[in-house]
Amino acid sequence: MMFVARIALLVFLIAGCTPYKIIDVPSGNLNSRVDYIVLHATSQDFSESLDTLTIHSTYPVSSHYLIPHLDDDSYHKDDLAVYRLVPEHERAWHAGLSQWGKEVSLNDRSIGIEVVNEFYCNEQTEPPNIDNLECEFMPYPEHQIELLIRLLKDILNRYPELDPIDIVGHADIAPQRKSDPGPNFPWQQMYAAGIGTWYEESDVQRYTQLFVGQLPKLIIIQRALKILGYPIEDSGLYDEQTRFAFRAMQMHYRPSNYTGNIDLETVAILFALIEKYRFPGIKELLD
Repeated sequence: MMFVARIALLVFLIAGCTPYKIIDVPSGNLNSRVDYIVLHATSQDFSESLDTLTIHSTYPVSSHYLIPHLDDDSYHKDDLAVYRLVPEHERAWHAGLSQWGKEVSLNDRSIGIEVVNEFYCNEQTEPPNIDNLECEFMPYPEHQIELLIRLLKDILNRYPELDPIDIVGHADIAPQRKSDPGPNFPWQQMYAAGIGTWYEESDVQRYTQLFVGQLPKLIIIQRALKILGYPIEDSGLYDEQTRFAFRAMQMHYRPSNYTGNIDLETVAILFALIEKYRFPGIKELLD
């Protein structure tokens, strides 16, 4: 009897230890957890970044992926590899207090990718003051960007429904707290590779001609930036939250000048982007 009992136990274990019958009937009523991709720069070298993102601390952070580069003295390898730190179906702690469009707390719905880049920004005052913000932004080596593009294409193959406008930088979703991945990040190159968004030059020229005599009212421009996705209140005032939001938008789409000042080129790019990616939002603004 003891022998028979052991055999029965073995069969139970081999069967997967499930004490009940399971019938799989796949439902069509579901969607992916992943609706956004957030790109970061680490502000540390590879070794420091890996420790920060994997070792538990008082203020723990993580990301789904980490992208090194070969010019980093702390990266002791002859070839590049993507470091996967958190499975895509699980929640990484990378976005913090954040918003894009109507979505808040993007950790819940996004994949976070940290790109090793030792940029520097000084600590911000509270409340944040853009005039006191000092940053030094580093370039991104081409071999690093090529690896990032391969990773992103692989991710997008798994999530083909992900909207290009929802591939964003940390500064886009938290403009008063964050500046990464910074103005040196090659968003236009990413777009040329089929990733993310960029404007049509012909649309920018058309809106430049439309607004050359007079820009829309500030509250309309604020609403336009909000429609695009940036976290901004349409206060009608040229306040700090407005300057930071426009600085983030400029770092993404007009990196040659990212002071946060509202000028003709910035507004023309903004409206061109809305027409391309948020239509019919543009009609709400111009009617």
